[in-house]
Amino acid sequence: MLSLKRFIEIAVIGAMVAVTLFMLDWWQRSRLERFRADTQQQFVADLTAALKKALPPSETNPLLRDDPAMPPVGLSFHNNPLPRGTGQIEIFNLASSSAYADDSGTRVTGELCNDTPRHFSLVVVALVALDNRGKVTRRHPIIFTGLGAGERRSFETTLNLPLDQFAAHRFELDAAR
Repeated sequence: MLSLKRFIEIAVIGAMVAVTLFMLDWWQRSRLERFRADTQQQFVADLTAALKKALPPSETNPLLRDDPAMPPVGLSFHNNPLPRGTGQIEIFNLASSSAYADDSGTRVTGELCNDTPRHFSLVVVALVALDNRGKVTRRHPIIFTGLGAGERRSFETTLNLPLDQFAAHRFELDAAR
């Protein structure tokens, strides 16, 4: 039989290994989250630069000009079947269930409405999947180009994440230019 002293030594070593593995896992997850955020910012910057090259200059196209007198743009998400008229960019549901699973993954559907007086050459909205503790499990960009004032667009996007692996989802506005 093991002596009490030997048992305590083994328990302490096991606890140290467990704590080390936990810290290593935490460190790798935080690095992955930072990498995802940096990659997303770089993607939006590259896409914005490509759109600026492809679209006519804002001096010749008044719809593309940024007006500093305009209030900042926000995002409103709700489950009503129609826009609420918030004066912001709104996302709302088209179907009775905004997320469902099929053979290709988890599909999320909805409609985006530009309820502002501004024209946007690029709007990037992130679909954020959350687990049952509210922790972000996935961020998926949804890109809209050439979104005029008052314009509505439906969307459907597929996450390669099974529906049972996230408890909820939300939308975040990443860019509106």
